[in-house]
Amino acid sequence: MDISVVVPFHNEEDHLEGCIDALRKLDYPRERREIVMVDNNSTDRSVEIVRARPEVRLLSESRPGDFAARNRGIGSSTGEIVAFTDSDTAPRADWLHRIAEVMEDPEVMVVVGALRFGDGGGVMSWLAEYEAEKNRFIFSGEVPEIYYGYTCNMAVRRSVFNELGPFPEVFRNSDAVLVRKIVDHYSFGAAAYGEDVVVHRLEVADFVSYLRKQHTYGRDLGRYGEVANARPLNTAERLEVFRRTARRGRFG
Repeated sequence: MDISVVVPFHNEEDHLEGCIDALRKLDYPRERREIVMVDNNSTDRSVEIVRARPEVRLLSESRPGDFAARNRGIGSSTGEIVAFTDSDTAPRADWLHRIAEVMEDPEVMVVVGALRFGDGGGVMSWLAEYEAEKNRFIFSGEVPEIYYGYTCNMAVRRSVFNELGPFPEVFRNSDAVLVRKIVDHYSFGAAAYGEDVVVHRLEVADFVSYLRKQHTYGRDLGRYGEVANARPLNTAERLEVFRRTARRGRFG
């Protein structure tokens, strides 16, 4: 299947090289993939960095917001699957192959992948295992209010955008709102967690940066929670995820 990769960016000169290098190393057939990067009003060297890479198609979107940049990329791409990642993220070489494997199931409309942090050792490894177990818990259940998504590692069938429209005009968390729309419109089985669909978060290098990112997510939930009728995991659900993480990873 043909896959378009859409990456928005805004002043990401510190991470863009790492992101583009990872995208260049994707082992999916070149004739079946395209890489589209969308500048969203950068004022640093980001555009210069992307323009120097001929294998990447550069677009621009003046309307501020990730949702606007991603929608610009969707409209200008051609793949039957649209894969999303962030400019501070490095997908694993088999990323697109793994997405294609999950999408072989015609019932799956969106796949949310796994995240890795830091150097992959110590507490960061444990946090990655917790996040993975949390996703297994959410995407195997039938509680629509806790379904969510993140476009640093997500892929959607183009037919979904044709039927449900582009990303909602929410300044942050339009990805989570879209996943809820997909679940509500199709079924719980339309949203899948791909634990082998892996990207590395370049900006989350240590425990402090992880906590900072989680704080941002928690703050944003208050903004989109009512729009999407969404809620975070409650205490009992988090404890269950914690127990499953310890049991699966044989942590003390």
